[in-house]
Amino acid sequence: MTDAPAKFRLAASRFLLPSARDIIFIFLFWSVLVGPLSKLPLADPDIGWHIRTGEQILITHALPRTDPYSSTMQGQPWFAWEWLYDLVLGILHHFCGLNGVVWLCAVVVASTFTILLSQMLKRGTGLLLGIVLMLLAECAATIHLFARPHIVSWLFVLLWFVALERWEEGSAPQRLYPTQANNRLEWATFSAWFFPVSMLFWVNLHGAWILGLILLAIYFVSSVVESWRAHDAFAALNATQRARKMGLFWIASALATFVNPFGWRLHSHIYSYLADRYLMSRISEFRSPNFHFVPGRCFGIILVLAVFALAGRRRSLRLSHVLVLLLAVYAGLLSARNLPVSSMLLVLVTGPILWENFATLATRPGAWKWKRTRIAGIVEFSDRMGGQELQLRGHLWPVVGVMGALVLCLQGGWLGSSQLIHAQFDAKTVPVAATDFLQKEPSAEPVFSTDTWGGYLIYRLYPQRQVVVDDRHDLYGADRVRQFLVVMQGEPGWRQALDNLQIRTVLLPADSTLASLLGELPEEWEAKYEDQLAVVFERRVR
Repeated sequence: MTDAPAKFRLAASRFLLPSARDIIFIFLFWSVLVGPLSKLPLADPDIGWHIRTGEQILITHALPRTDPYSSTMQGQPWFAWEWLYDLVLGILHHFCGLNGVVWLCAVVVASTFTILLSQMLKRGTGLLLGIVLMLLAECAATIHLFARPHIVSWLFVLLWFVALERWEEGSAPQRLYPTQANNRLEWATFSAWFFPVSMLFWVNLHGAWILGLILLAIYFVSSVVESWRAHDAFAALNATQRARKMGLFWIASALATFVNPFGWRLHSHIYSYLADRYLMSRISEFRSPNFHFVPGRCFGIILVLAVFALAGRRRSLRLSHVLVLLLAVYAGLLSARNLPVSSMLLVLVTGPILWENFATLATRPGAWKWKRTRIAGIVEFSDRMGGQELQLRGHLWPVVGVMGALVLCLQGGWLGSSQLIHAQFDAKTVPVAATDFLQKEPSAEPVFSTDTWGGYLIYRLYPQRQVVVDDRHDLYGADRVRQFLVVMQGEPGWRQALDNLQIRTVLLPADSTLASLLGELPEEWEAKYEDQLAVVFERRVR
């Protein structure tokens, strides 16, 4: 009985004491909400039409089937395939404004990278190295750290990888990482339903659900090959059973993708969009990453560390890990928008290997004694701290921080006389003042602008005014995008294209080619508003 108070204090300390992961979560959450990363969530203006779509769903209690925002595409079929995320945005924006939109982004991003760190620790990566790799992956993700639906796919890819790893390791007679919990086989059988069930949500949140099917296919192929190469009948039977179940649940997950408002037409639409070479070569986020900027450099560092890890590897990798690494490298080099997912997959697979290679330096006979001593001290300290870290499972303070921030957002971000949270579009990159001018104009004419600013104009001007184009490139198609580029870049035929579109109001970057061309036609176009960022032209009445 004398041990009861001690056990209670130990349990209480594990619940109340913040772990390193709790601290990192809180740091990431507040960095995105009000800190140095707070400008990123709204840096992509197309979040504007996501918000308005969610609000329309709330008002009409129905999904939009045709486009309401564009004068050129009004009434045309539109696949709002991210409707579920838009609905959540609409609810948060209704109660909290833009603060709620950024709050959701902060929650998803902080949760994703905290789970990433936790999984690296559980898989055998030392705490110090795990934090470094997590921060590198976070820096790589800043290239696309927007409050758009794709951030949910980051979380889903991470959760699917973790579930697949536990499934594969739980049914294997020998496990690569002995730090995993027992009874993995029973857990794997139960968690197999996680894939089709979670796919029901994923397919209605974002279009990157195809990555989940690719990951599941990778582990299925790995299990099949393992059953062929097994050295004993027991291992072959385990691999065969696992492959059979993975195949069945891949089919179940694939069927779950058809549980969306558009049915099979969604699959056809996404395929047509991604297969359009013209669009893929001109949309910046689908192009290969630029390694001259910080996100690309961080991804490059992760690639170099992965090469070092594999070069010093003493044991062969599992086939599933080889295929995941190939997927991550290919996807990351193919498209800049894939850097977050690729970085996470790379550090998850190579983190334990890097730590194992580093730890072996402490016992290398040819190394200097002082070097072995220091490395051994670092490894011992990191392993001890990592073990203590995994025992702290309360996570009370992240919950308190998130809920406290939500209460502040519901109050407009105000705490007493101080406004702590004030999310807004950056007037240095988005035409806030020019749009204010357009709002005061009595005209209901559509506004021609860049596709980048289209989402913001929808957010500010709809339903009073429509846009001519925005960045829903899958809606407009290659032919219309080509036509818009002819106008924006002042290519031969631009005046005729502008006349054919019956444009009367134009909002352009002040330094754009089209703004310069219209400025040379004062008899046809009048500059009604101009600042350092944007200029508004209106066609003169003849």
